[in-house]
Formats: sequence, C-alpha cells, structure tokens
Amino acid sequence: MTTSVVAPPRLKSISPLAHPSYRGPLLAVPVWLATTAAGFALVGYADPDPFTVRGAVLSLAVFGLLAMVALPVGLRLRGNCAVVCGLFAGWLATALRAALNGTPYGFAGLYGDMGRIAAAATRYTATPWSADAFVEEVPAEYPMLYPWLIGRASVLSGVPAWRLVAEAEILTVSGAVVAAFLLWTRLVRAPIALGIVVAGVVAFGDPRKAFGVLTVLMLTPWVLLAFGTPPRGRLQWWAAGLIGGLMVMTYQGYLMYGAPGILAVAALAWWRSGSRRAYVLHVLGVLAVAFAVSACYVVPYAWAYVTAGGQQVADLYIAPDLAASPFPFLQPTPLGLLQFAGLAGTVFYRRSTWWAAPLLCLIAGAYVYRVLMMTRFVIDGHTGFYHYTSRLLGPLLAAAGVLAVATMLRRKGWSRYAAAALSVLVLWAGVSYWRISLPEDTSPWREVWPSREHYRTAQAHREPVPGEKGALPVARIERAVERAMGPGARPRVLAFDERLYAFLPWRGYLAVDRTSANTLSFWDDRRAELARLAEVTDPAGFTRASAATAFGPIDVFVLKSWRWRDIRFRPAQFSHGFEVVDDLPDHTVLLIRE
Repeated sequence: MTTSVVAPPRLKSISPLAHPSYRGPLLAVPVWLATTAAGFALVGYADPDPFTVRGAVLSLAVFGLLAMVALPVGLRLRGNCAVVCGLFAGWLATALRAALNGTPYGFAGLYGDMGRIAAAATRYTATPWSADAFVEEVPAEYPMLYPWLIGRASVLSGVPAWRLVAEAEILTVSGAVVAAFLLWTRLVRAPIALGIVVAGVVAFGDPRKAFGVLTVLMLTPWVLLAFGTPPRGRLQWWAAGLIGGLMVMTYQGYLMYGAPGILAVAALAWWRSGSRRAYVLHVLGVLAVAFAVSACYVVPYAWAYVTAGGQQVADLYIAPDLAASPFPFLQPTPLGLLQFAGLAGTVFYRRSTWWAAPLLCLIAGAYVYRVLMMTRFVIDGHTGFYHYTSRLLGPLLAAAGVLAVATMLRRKGWSRYAAAALSVLVLWAGVSYWRISLPEDTSPWREVWPSREHYRTAQAHREPVPGEKGALPVARIERAVERAMGPGARPRVLAFDERLYAFLPWRGYLAVDRTSANTLSFWDDRRAELARLAEVTDPAGFTRASAATAFGPIDVFVLKSWRWRDIRFRPAQFSHGFEVVDDLPDHTVLLIRE
C-alpha cells in the first residue's frame, strides 16, 4: 500500500504513553539529556570565545565527531534513529551554549521581545498568577507558560530569572527536536521523522523565540494526529487535548495563523469519516481538554477583555517582514529546494498518500490567513502578525519535502539510497544551524558569510551586565527605593527603560513600547494620562495628581533627562513630596514618592 512508504505498521490503538512501539523513539530522551549535560560540561571546561574562529569551531568539531560515530550506524533504515535524534538535539544544545558562552543573557540580550520575556519571567517570581510583564494587575496577553516556568525555576533555585533565560532557550530549542520527533514517529517511520525535525529546526532558525520553535515543530504532527486520518489512527482525545492546551499556553500564535488550514484538515477528515458523529465528539473532546488545560491563561484574559475591553495596538507594528517574499520555496538554497519538493509533493501525491492532502490544506490555510490579514492591514493598519506565517510555512514545507522525497525513493525502487540521503540531510542541518548560532557581526563571519541573516547572538554579548558601564543603574535604583519605602518594596513605577523590569519585579504603570503593549493595559489612555500629568505645574497638585491617576498611583519615576519617551517632566514638579536622586549615570533621574 502507498501508506506504507512512510507510516509505521498499523496498530489497533494509539495510546500516547505506554505503548510498546514507543520504546524505541523514547530512547531519544535520555540520549538528549546525557549529550546536553556533556556538552554543557565541555563548554564550561573549554570556555570558548565565540567571537574567534577557534572558539566558534568547537561545536562544529563536536558535531563532526558525533557524526563519525553515529551516522554509519544510527541512520541505517533498520537501525534506531532515536539515538541519532538524541545526539543531534544534545549537540544543538551544545552549539547554542557555546554561542552564548561569556554572557549571562539569552539570544538578543534584553533587546525587544527578549527583554519582555525576561521581564515576564521576573514578574512570575512575584506572582504565580497570570500577569502582564509590566502592568501586574492586567492578565497576560502573551502566553504565560514559558516565562512562568522560568520565573518559578528562579524561585526554587534562587538564581535571578533573567539569568535563566539563556538556559531556557537552549533546552527548549533542543528539546523541541525530541518532542517533535516523538510525535512524528506516531505518523511515519523513525528515519523520516528524524529528517523532518532536523530540517524543520533549520527552517525556523531563530533560537531567540524558543517557545515558537517548540510550537511550530509540534504543530503539524499534532494537527495530523488530533484531527487528520493517519494510518495508525488519531491520538486519543484527551492526549490530543492535553498537547493542544499546552501549545496554547506556550504560544497560541501559530494555531491562529494556521487556523484556516486546521479547519480544512478537520473538514476533510469529517467528510471522509465512517462515523461523522464519532468524529465530531472526538473533536469536541480535544477542544474541551485543551480549554481546560489552558484555562488559567485564557479565562482571565477573556474575562477582562469582555468586562473591561482593551486597546489592541501590538499588531500595529510595521515589521520589515511584512513586505518580504511569502514564498520560501523559491529561495535558491538547499532548504528552498527541499521546500519546493514539498509543495510539489503535496500536489502530486494528494490522492495517493494519506499525508499530502492534509499538508496541502495547512499550506493553503497559512496563505489564506496571510492574504486576509494583508487586506486588513491595508484597511485599518492592523497586521494580525501575518508575517509570522513565514515561520509556520518554513518547517511545514520542509516536512512535506522530506515526505515527498521518501515517497519518491520508495516508489522508484531507490530505497537503498535513503540512508545516504538522510545522512546528507542531517549533516547539512548541523552545519547550517552551527552557522545560525554564531555571532553575526564579528569580522571573521562578515567576510565569509556577508549575507547571513541576523539572529542577534552578538546582541547577547553586547548587553551590559548590571554594574557595567552603559547598564541601567538597577542596584542604585533599588537601594534608593528600599531606603525610602522599606525593604522588599514593590512600587508602581513609570520607567523610561523596560529593562528595569527584567531585573526587578516591580509593578509598572505602562510599557514603553506601544506596539508590544498588552491590549488590556489601555496603552493610549495611560499615555494620555501621563501627558495630562506632565501639564500640572503646581508641585503639590502634581503630587496629588500622580497619586490618583485614572489607572492608579505612580510611586516612582525613572526618567531619562526628565523625559519618558516624548513626554517631558520638569524638576519643579517633584519639589514637593518626592525624593530626587539625580546623580545617576547616563542622565537617569529617580523620583521617589515620600
């Protein structure tokens, strides 16, 4: 049968936990953990400088040694590819750890979204409940599970949350390879699953948003297992719902961008189902469990939005990718060629294989979402983050490419070449990701790869540590506030720099960046309150007004040259009822309510 090209033998049930067929794939987990631990120890011992050629080559040399040992044995079609998957994932962790050696920060440091992730993690050291990274009384809009785990790990370990972001990125990206491999082995043979995940992690590339890597790599196999018609049957409704709920908690965006395709897959499966009523009940069970698992995040946000409303401003950000090519499969690269093969394979094999039609639905659905949101962008300026469909399409097309090549090799009678093809794919993936992890703006790499994309490895190294020149004077600010307000004080702060909240779990009055602000925080209205406050010239009146704004008091101001963004305050306004600390570096001014 054509389904036997890529599918494991058909089984009567598909229990997701203890089935004997999982004994092989599950071996990837301990191998990954052991390899990761060894890689971390090696980086700690060798202490490589990623800005030098010698330091950067360390992880590539490790990859070469692992390949010499693992590829001749593990990639045989009759062998156990779980070991190779675990080794590759562990090596991935080693490469990322080596790239960040010498800095306590994760990729991109505290720049942009990564600073907001660090702030959210620090927020969850002070509260276990859903909360915005800056405005604590507002429920989280950005999915909370990833920063929540970092924050709670910080509480348990005593290590500041911002110092754990790098480890969280490394473990999540490398662990995503193993998690996706385990799901794919429910659908296809282990060698095919291995090829899909190594190509997918390169197709996504960027290690900064590790939670996005995890959800994208798991999305396609989860959709097929939860709503499709795979040869071995679907996952049980509770297991599919559990995974779906965790994906919502980790990053719900790719579920939204892929929603048209997911609906198409479900509609196709319903139409072909022998018992449509049973299928509907299965889908309802999946959705119910997913909702229950994610309720601690979804319910507070939905309730606040329904009862209080909000101002959606985050998707007003004009990202450069909005005008980028939406066709990754047209790039003249090995990855582009694989993705083109995937698109062609979904069309060519849509009637003869179980996987092609649903993958084609997912691909088409992503483009439907993109076109709809592009239209909306032209009308009202809201993007719906449609540029992220490229992140979804890259791994999806790569997966389709691996499946298409495997199908072709089997049908042409060229299966004896499959091990060699998979070996080349794994080698290419390792070298490609090694290049991705390197600091992007150092002279040796600029000369060799002048057109490499920017993945902000160097930004992590440029970010100053508190106490260094150029860093926000966090320690002095904290000491001054605690001296005035008492030890452990958590004032409500208006700060010109969001990095303050990455180090201190203080309650913010307003995020600095409008186009990353929580919808529920009413950014525009709060900013209008600040503009009104800045016009109060009487010092006593200013003290009263700043203690009773429409969104609560402001206890501490941290300003840059007496400014917050484009709003200018005047020293005289703080002459009554505030302690003024104006000897901080870089024109930082600290005002503390007495």
